[in-house]
Amino acid sequence: MLKQLPEEARSRDGRVRVDPWMRPPMPDGAEVGSLFVLGDAAAAEHRSENENDGDSLLPSTAQVAGQQGAFIARLLDRDYDLTHTPPHVQIGNMTEDGINDPSMTQWLKFRGLEQAPPFGFLNLGMLAYLGGGEALSQVQVGDVNLLSWAGSVGFLLWRSVYLVKQVATKNRVLVTFDWIKSAIFGRDITRL
Repeated sequence: MLKQLPEEARSRDGRVRVDPWMRPPMPDGAEVGSLFVLGDAAAAEHRSENENDGDSLLPSTAQVAGQQGAFIARLLDRDYDLTHTPPHVQIGNMTEDGINDPSMTQWLKFRGLEQAPPFGFLNLGMLAYLGGGEALSQVQVGDVNLLSWAGSVGFLLWRSVYLVKQVATKNRVLVTFDWIKSAIFGRDITRL
């Protein structure tokens, strides 16, 4: 895919450069908004509030990819016209299948969202499992560090977050029972 995009779409590390709405540069301007790049493939710039920090690329982490996916889902759900920069609410051309919903358009105008805001990454911290019942944890909101722990307390926080991130209750129960089973009987090494 990268070979089909213009030269300015390539970043130094092989990822695809994107604009603040996760769209890559396209060879034909009419195609803008027809393709999104996110997650590990996107070279998205992190715009810092601190003027001295400068802009840097966002890391290739699940936290960034999850927020980018939710951002793109909001853009599509709100039916922004993605062929413009910045994307804006589509007006007119109402159809019976719900596209260009007039109530959504009015709601977005009321909230001051006629133009789609650019993607903004909110850093919620980092967790790293070290093995042997120890982990590193740093909980933050944006640039404000709330707490940092290492060792067993960090491990408990890591496990708590891991359980909460499970989507289905069934998975939470299965993971919990697997942890209990491993604590009592040890890991099954017969399949190594």
